[in-house]
Amino acid sequence: MRECGTPDVPSFSALRKLQTKLTTEMGIQTTRHVSTLGNEFYNNGAAQMFNLDWANPLVRPHIRPYVEVSSTVSEFYQAERLMSMDVDLLQLMWVDFKNSPGQHFYIKELARLRDGRFVIPMKWLCIIDKETGAETECADVYHVDYEITTGVARLHVDEVVRILAADLTSNILYLRNQGLKIQFDKTAPEWTQELSHPVRLKAQGQPTFTLGLMSWVDDVSGNRLKQYNAHTNVYAASLNLPHCKLQQEYFIRFGSTSPTATALEQLDGFAEDVGPDCWHEAYDCLLKQEILFRLIVRVEPADNPQQSELCSHIGLNGNKFCCKCHAGGPAREMETHSGYHSLYEEGVARTADETVKGIVSQLFAATHGNEQKVEAMQTTSGIKDPIAQVWIQQLIQKACGLHHKHISSAETQDLRLKNWKLKGEVRQAVKNEIKDKIVKDLMKCLTEQPAHRYSKLSEDSPLRTQIRPGDHYNKLLVLQGLDVHRDTAVELLHTYLLGLDKYVWHVSHTAWNDAHRQLIAIRLQSSSVDGLSIYPVRGQYLVKYCNNLIGKHFKTLQQVGAFHLHPDLLENEHGGLLLELWKATGELGALLFYHAIDDMSTYLEDLEVLIGNLLDIWGAIDPNQILNKPKIHLLQHIITDIRNGGPAILYSTEIFECWNSIFRMCSVLSNHHAPSHDIAAAIADLEWLKHQVSGGWWRGEHGSYIRAGEGVREMFQMNGKIQRCLGWADPKVLSPGTVRRAARKKRTVILWEVSCVEEGTHITVDACTSFNPSYRPADTLWEHAQSLVSRSTDVCKEGSWVFYDSPREAVSRDTAELPVSPKIIIPASDPRSENGLVQVERFAVSGLPNTRMNMPVLYRDTVMRERITNILVTQNIAFIFNAQHDCLTAECAVEDQTVHQERRITSLTQKGVQHGAMQRYFVNMHALHNAALIRSTLPRHLSMPKPYFNDRVAKHQEFADKVSSVNSKRRDATAAKARDTRARKKQVQELQPEML
Repeated sequence: MRECGTPDVPSFSALRKLQTKLTTEMGIQTTRHVSTLGNEFYNNGAAQMFNLDWANPLVRPHIRPYVEVSSTVSEFYQAERLMSMDVDLLQLMWVDFKNSPGQHFYIKELARLRDGRFVIPMKWLCIIDKETGAETECADVYHVDYEITTGVARLHVDEVVRILAADLTSNILYLRNQGLKIQFDKTAPEWTQELSHPVRLKAQGQPTFTLGLMSWVDDVSGNRLKQYNAHTNVYAASLNLPHCKLQQEYFIRFGSTSPTATALEQLDGFAEDVGPDCWHEAYDCLLKQEILFRLIVRVEPADNPQQSELCSHIGLNGNKFCCKCHAGGPAREMETHSGYHSLYEEGVARTADETVKGIVSQLFAATHGNEQKVEAMQTTSGIKDPIAQVWIQQLIQKACGLHHKHISSAETQDLRLKNWKLKGEVRQAVKNEIKDKIVKDLMKCLTEQPAHRYSKLSEDSPLRTQIRPGDHYNKLLVLQGLDVHRDTAVELLHTYLLGLDKYVWHVSHTAWNDAHRQLIAIRLQSSSVDGLSIYPVRGQYLVKYCNNLIGKHFKTLQQVGAFHLHPDLLENEHGGLLLELWKATGELGALLFYHAIDDMSTYLEDLEVLIGNLLDIWGAIDPNQILNKPKIHLLQHIITDIRNGGPAILYSTEIFECWNSIFRMCSVLSNHHAPSHDIAAAIADLEWLKHQVSGGWWRGEHGSYIRAGEGVREMFQMNGKIQRCLGWADPKVLSPGTVRRAARKKRTVILWEVSCVEEGTHITVDACTSFNPSYRPADTLWEHAQSLVSRSTDVCKEGSWVFYDSPREAVSRDTAELPVSPKIIIPASDPRSENGLVQVERFAVSGLPNTRMNMPVLYRDTVMRERITNILVTQNIAFIFNAQHDCLTAECAVEDQTVHQERRITSLTQKGVQHGAMQRYFVNMHALHNAALIRSTLPRHLSMPKPYFNDRVAKHQEFADKVSSVNSKRRDATAAKARDTRARKKQVQELQPEML
């Protein structure tokens, strides 16, 4: 900087001194932890990280503390899970910060309404109006009959009433100050005996808030190269923020990393800052005062092996392969009618209490030294805790050693056993007594481990004689507010894209020869991607690296693959079932990636049918896949997950995978001597830097709250590069109906006739005049525009397929919105963005879906063989969608096409699809973009799924018989081969003495 002539450049030592000062003031401490297994790692406490959210003006306004009641479910805090959760784990306090900020109302406390009635609030809610989006804060309350003369209160717990929170006027403190003596009668619950909520006493007048967390754990390489440098990372995000924010790296919080400590070891340290009774101080920049907040872990998204570890589950390769239910079992049992059919349904749900009991039973069995019994328990139950397994191995080894020393060894055995006269039941009783003592000693030894944690327990603590969570088994199993089996939500990336979609692609391309693969590559590259929000399909790449595709590739194949499976690609053993499998995968995928659900009951009914269809088709193709691929069964649990927690996209882990790049750079730039400490410290510095340049507040050296100067804040607000480096994405506001003009050098002024009139078209122009009488199209000069913004904020270009509202007809679901292909123009004399017109060519939608593709068909709507073209104002364009040409019916040929390289036309050619003249298209019902809008616009019968098999149970029994027959023959062949091998070995052994 000095070499560039920058004035007032501080010295390097002064810079380091200021950095140290700011680090100290920010209070982000990287703390050392020693896990239960003795591994050391460093952690940036969750409380410190989420403390910053309250003091950050870019984050605080988006925090939603209350459960929301909305007709559309698009966020976790709007789903059923919070509505049915224990109220003590939700937001406890409500206050009218505008009118009476000093009067705090808590749940389970007596309060008075404006009309004089008494109530006890039980839950705070925010009601979202369906039409206007207005928010109204409410409370679910119990009414209380209060006798002023006697002071006796009677609580009506049989009826919950919803009231406006603003109608609360007097809290318990105010009522006491008025001299009211309150005593609940004997019928009231026990919690009414404490008139003030315990948290009120702890808060001492400070507002209190509850934040829900979503923590994520995975193994990540610390290198940018192919050589794997294994680290296990822990990240977290706040579930009280909207999903659109959580898809930005700015809002992801780093917890810890370690190349040695496992996920459960690190989560034990992470859990020190979470829980219903663990309160933390913060500065609320919105309220301009200090507050208390707590953290409750509610969701644990991860890939499938990691979820099994978090659930203390044996894994996907076990007999009981599901970490959410008890599905699975021995092979012969699963081949029966009832066993096989059970895999098509959700099994009996696992519970955390049940898992804890199973772990304790395994630890107790290990003290007997019987390793086979422990393994049998794990196989039968599907419970295998990674932390408990370490202690189990030690216990088995010690138990076997003690048994040998005190019972088996003639030299060291118990003196009573050396008496040769001691026989029969009496001798066995002595052995049992010795074994019981060994068990007791080993259990005592276990409870005293690990020593560094046992020593920190108080002398009178009951935990000193108990098997403790965190020390001896998975601590997540006892976290309040979290049920790991229920709350490890099915994750779309690893379960669907890298699971079901990958299976479909594999069973397809392995059945094709080279000519088939080349043909599918050519067809894939001809796919229209307008309205799909994806890049052009690279068919040659997908085929060349067919076994190395990632999530985005499968997401592309899922949306366009089915259109290109013509009969010439279905000439294999699966035949038409392969096309049915692609269709079922695409239809289900479109629903799974919904961002918002308007009608939850209808959505879940459709989802259940589509999941059933996909599983049934897999069973028809290869019944053994249902037994061999656990992810196929896991998909059924997504229905419950969506009902409890909202759209499945809320738990996608892509953003955490993206955040790995930040961790990886910190790892690369460290010296690798203390990776856990150095990476955590580096990211802590990044956090306080991000907080300060964003305008966040922190406590200065004099005790008052300060923030960076206006120049620093403006630098962040105005500099897009800095925002991108820190993971912040400033929302781009697109105004519906606006038009983007062409580049200045490409603008040309044209007449109305030239811009709109085409030979063989029937034009309707009164559509625009009905909206804006000042328009006189024929008297105005025009110019072509580049794009327009639809009402759904889609950018629509010339040639895009859109739905629009016709002003000549009543707006209805069936007739008012029709798909079109637009041409956009704008007045040359008044080129304001809102003055554009769009010329649309109208297409009609078939009354029934196509029988082959199960999708609506688009065809030209004509009048006397003339194409119908409407002229509309741009505000009439509703949304964009994707349509694919019906190449099979149009008999589109594969021809040589010129190759473009470096934006230039070359002399090279390659094979490509030349679309035929037939104007026949499919509405792409597999498209993810605007999938909900398409289904809500089209008539219900065009999108309603239908079961693939009417009698599913009978079909499953048929599949079970086939599986049983095939697997029995396979087992018999394996057994015969083993017998032959043993016979040959025996014959060789018999011949060896003769040869000698």
